[in-house]
Amino acid sequence: MSFDLAVWFERKRLSRAEAVQKHLRMCEGASGVAIGHPAVAGFYQSLIEEFPELPDQAGAVPDPASPWSAGLDVSEERVLMLMGWGRVAAVAPRVAELAGEHGLVCFDPQAGVVHVPPGLRGPEASRLQSCVGLPVEDPDPETVERAVRRLSAENWFVILEGSLDQYVQVGAGSSAGVAAGGFAVEHRDGSPDRHYRCVLRDLDQVVAVFADFARGARAWSVEAEWEKLSM
Repeated sequence: MSFDLAVWFERKRLSRAEAVQKHLRMCEGASGVAIGHPAVAGFYQSLIEEFPELPDQAGAVPDPASPWSAGLDVSEERVLMLMGWGRVAAVAPRVAELAGEHGLVCFDPQAGVVHVPPGLRGPEASRLQSCVGLPVEDPDPETVERAVRRLSAENWFVILEGSLDQYVQVGAGSSAGVAAGGFAVEHRDGSPDRHYRCVLRDLDQVVAVFADFARGARAWSVEAEWEKLSM
């Protein structure tokens, strides 16, 4: 199995559903799905400088620095990449970073996440990170909710960071020091003396807490016993 990423240019921000459909059509070989843009060629050159292409000649030995499990699918519209799972942790974050540097969208079909370039992000963008998967800059509400709902024994941690040391985070089950089926939720509002924790049993409540934080709500929509964490 391979881990896929796709990079292309967009003038405006895409929804997950729009990105899924575009990616599907690209994988089917359709043209005219995205706008041809010089930044795609620039990205491709930067990409292969760090992660060389597979050799064209049959029997040629690939460069050890090449993470690809198949040849890159490149056009003026997009770059489609397949890499081995063993190289994902080291390569995928850099691919998303390079895409952003060139002003391009990077789509992760495994997680259904659209990584938007800096020019399409909000002025006070948050950052989402889970135990598994790539960090997401300026995630939309759907991406945040999907990340929280994917909590599991293996993927037990999600954090959404704002600015000025503000964040909300959740840990699931025994890995977070709570009983199975429970969720330890922490919220910090800028300073060590404004750091709180509660334990929730309902995943919908956890989703609501993250949604409240993401939209900058001053009060939580969920009733919970928040305990101040001592320093």
